[in-house]
Amino acid sequence: MHNTQKLVEEIRERIKKVRIEKGYSQDYMAIMLNISQNSYHKLERGHTKIHLQKFIDIANILEVEITELINGPDHTYVFSKFYQNKVYKKIE
Repeated sequence: MHNTQKLVEEIRERIKKVRIEKGYSQDYMAIMLNISQNSYHKLERGHTKIHLQKFIDIANILEVEITELINGPDHTYVFSKFYQNKVYKKIE
């Protein structure tokens, strides 16, 4: 599997995991995103692409940082005040 495809699959799994941990149904997510439940199901299962705005909306609904959905809960990217130095940091 291509690295990008694997990353996208991992992101979808993280979204699903956080959604379930929060006790949110696919129907609830669909309502919050103003899409049908079937559309959300397809989005979460990988049958349709997640557009950037929807991805941002999902992170907001789930109340998690986008970086957590991308990298997992154990890692985050921290940017300097002027976005000059990217630091990879493990959260303890």
